Amino acid sequence: MGSASRAVSCLCCPCKCLACGLFSCLCSILVSLAVTLGILVLILYLIFKPHMIAATVDSASLAQFNLSTTSTLTYDLNVTMTVRNPNTRVGLYYDDVQSLAYYKDQRFGYTTLDAFYQGTQASTKLSPEFHGNQLLQGDVTAAEFRQEQSAGNFAVNVDLNAKLRVKVWAFKVRGPKAKISCQLSVPAPGAANASPFQPTNCKVWF
Repeated sequence: MGSASRAVSCLCCPCKCLACGLFSCLCSILVSLAVTLGILVLILYLIFKPHMIAATVDSASLAQFNLSTTSTLTYDLNVTMTVRNPNTRVGLYYDDVQSLAYYKDQRFGYTTLDAFYQGTQASTKLSPEFHGNQLLQGDVTAAEFRQEQSAGNFAVNVDLNAKLRVKVWAFKVRGPKAKISCQLSVPAPGAANASPFQPTNCKVWF
């Protein structure tokens, strides 16, 4: 009875049966493509074994870091950092490289760096510098500034943003955007009780 009903249905509405057949065929093709793509991605992963890039701030110093009564921050911050590509089969191009400095989640410094290329297992030294004046918002920031100044060290964040391109053999493809975030404890200028700067590992996101 079921076969007879389907046959009658198809005779009554052949377009419906054709649509069902096309839909079934399309689903089969999509499933096959998804499985093939998954297998290809797995094979490429096993071949290249990609690793997250690594970054360390080697040194950071403040020649000037003063907050006026009008909450204007005058700053002179110098940072030296190392960015490493740990991959053995993948080269990386860093484009549109930007470095930003924050104090209490408020950006006070910005600078651009030259684009660069990293071969496999290569390291690159970067030296972003921040100089200028920036108005900070909030009384809490001023109170925290005075507290950290008395303690001898300032909590400063330095970020590095870049657009990546990936080189595999002779092929270059667009990669993700990379964000490197470094939480630093930098000695206050002229503070006798300041703790010396310690090399700091940074967090990396894509």
